Amino acid sequence: MSYSDNEIRLKKILEETFETNDINLNYSMDDIPEWDSFKHILLLTKIEKEFNIKLEMNDFTEMISIPIIKSKILKYLDEK
Repeated sequence: MSYSDNEIRLKKILEETFETNDINLNYSMDDIPEWDSFKHILLLTKIEKEFNIKLEMNDFTEMISIPIIKSKILKYLDEK
């Protein structure tokens, strides 16, 4: 499987945050037992830093799966 640069960066953040190498980019919160509210905030903070974007407050409640996270990142990067 071939990943884009942004997907590779995101996968690395996910693996670091959830302390696992078993991340599928189609997973949601339900698929990752370690994905609790604390890790969610940590994850989104790391995403903001890595991609140099500023998420809106409603993004924090909407970004509950990796596909949604990917689309939000791309949206913000396109707006730059």
